[in-house]
Amino acid sequence: MTLSRLQVLFLLLLLWIAPETQASALNPDRLDWIQDPPPPYMYLLGRDNAAARDQASSTSHDYTPDGIPDTWFRMYPRNLYFYLGRGEGYNVTHFILYTVGVPYRRWDTIPNSIYPLLQVEHAGRRVNRSNGSIAGFSLPETGMLDIYIGDDGMLALRHTPMIFEIHTLDGVYKMDIQPTNIWDNKPN
Repeated sequence: MTLSRLQVLFLLLLLWIAPETQASALNPDRLDWIQDPPPPYMYLLGRDNAAARDQASSTSHDYTPDGIPDTWFRMYPRNLYFYLGRGEGYNVTHFILYTVGVPYRRWDTIPNSIYPLLQVEHAGRRVNRSNGSIAGFSLPETGMLDIYIGDDGMLALRHTPMIFEIHTLDGVYKMDIQPTNIWDNKPN
């Protein structure tokens, strides 16, 4: 019986690996090394009534108040690099938020877009430039982003399914927006 070159290389590789590494890697009771890290997520907080924040317009791509408190989302971009499949995933080109069904609406951070502006804040500071762009922004590996949109009240009711797209230099990641976050509403 003769072994192919590939089989010989494989056997040499197995012999090269330390015995304690072989034992721990082949142990069926230890499966924590095969689990994926938790994905990025985003959820709807509702209206930002506490601060009476009204900086987003529901009709234009600028910072024009429309008289209605902004709808507020919170995003945790954790482990984005893993879910993009390549690169680090933290160099953003733009964000897009849109509804899946009726009413059909869209917001984005693309400069000179015809859609209303999606406003992004990190650590209490606005990330958008004057033209609405966030190109070149590096997402925090830990922490959160606050995202605001101007709408007429339909989305704050939590019944409209929405998708949020993160466009980076390494690819695009889409996520469903959750209506609530159980950790924010946890009883004491």
